[in-house]
Amino acid sequence: MKNSNLFIGLGIGLLVGAALGVYFTASDEEKAEYVDEINSKVDKAKEKIGKVVNDGLSELEKASDKVTQVAQDTISRVKAHRI
Repeated sequence: MKNSNLFIGLGIGLLVGAALGVYFTASDEEKAEYVDEINSKVDKAKEKIGKVVNDGLSELEKASDKVTQVAQDTISRVKAHRI
């Protein structure tokens, strides 16, 4: 796990370094295009992350409802057998 995190960090650092190198060697017009492209990709990533989070919360709520129902059924059965 530690090695994979290290490689992910190194990979991200490499990508950021390469992007900065391209950015600083580009003309002003190219820089504006890069910034627009990056902003577009960041917006798309935010949308996808938001969808994943919402889907995850929805699934968590469904699971919680099932657990609550099972707990209530179990309590009802225990009370019925006590009488």
